[in-house]
Order: sequence, then C-alpha cells, then structure tokens
Amino acid sequence: MTALDTGLAAEYAAIYAYGAAAVHLDGDQRDLAEELDAEHRARRDALLDFYEAHGLDAAPAAPAYEVGPVTDAEGAQQVLLAVEQDVATAWRAGLAPGDLGEREICLDMYTEAAVSLARWRIAIGVTAADPWPGRPQ
Repeated sequence: MTALDTGLAAEYAAIYAYGAAAVHLDGDQRDLAEELDAEHRARRDALLDFYEAHGLDAAPAAPAYEVGPVTDAEGAQQVLLAVEQDVATAWRAGLAPGDLGEREICLDMYTEAAVSLARWRIAIGVTAADPWPGRPQ
C-alpha cells in the first residue's frame, strides 16, 4: 500500500464520518462540518483523478467505517476531531523519503489536512496550536 493509498483510505473514512456525525450538529459547527466534508470529497476526487490519469487502480471506499456511536453534538465533535487527526496523520506519513511526485502530493494534502484540523479544533474550543499536526504522540 502506498502513501497515496493510505491517504485515500483516510479521505474515504472522513467522508463517511462526516455523513454519520454532522447530522448531530447545528449552527456554525454544522456549516463548518459541511465545508470540511466538501474539502474531503474534493481531495478524494483529486486523488481518483490522479489514479486515473496514471493508469492506476484506486481502492474503492469500504461499505462502512467504524466511527463509534454518535448520539449527540459532543460525540459528533469528538468523532470529527479524531477523523481530522487521522487524516493529518495519514498524509504526514507520506512525507517520508520515497517517490518525489508522491511526496509532493502528500505534502499538499497534509497542508490542507492540517488547516482542516485547525479549523475544526477552533470550532469545538480546542486549542489549534500544534506545530506538527498528525504527529504521533
């Protein structure tokens, strides 16, 4: 599995999680969740275009992903925080030495993921200061 495959899988999982969790949010958090969901969909689509342009087979999305029970806004906030952290972690892992073209895509995706993570953290009242989003603790 390549770094792009890992990143694509994380984007699929994020899209699924937003679908499951955003319905429990309202107001500004709901609006932001919809924006971030659209960003994950755009990254997924860009990756699928890359795969197609290079004659590569992209793995399909799984029929379901584990998001845990989401029954209220607080649970939705935590699920989406974990998802954003997972996406940043997946893209950060692709920055390791390897194919230069793949690393460039991973860097672009990591940058976008870090911004998404910071936006979500601010929206739910968690400090956004993290010099290396997605870095294992």
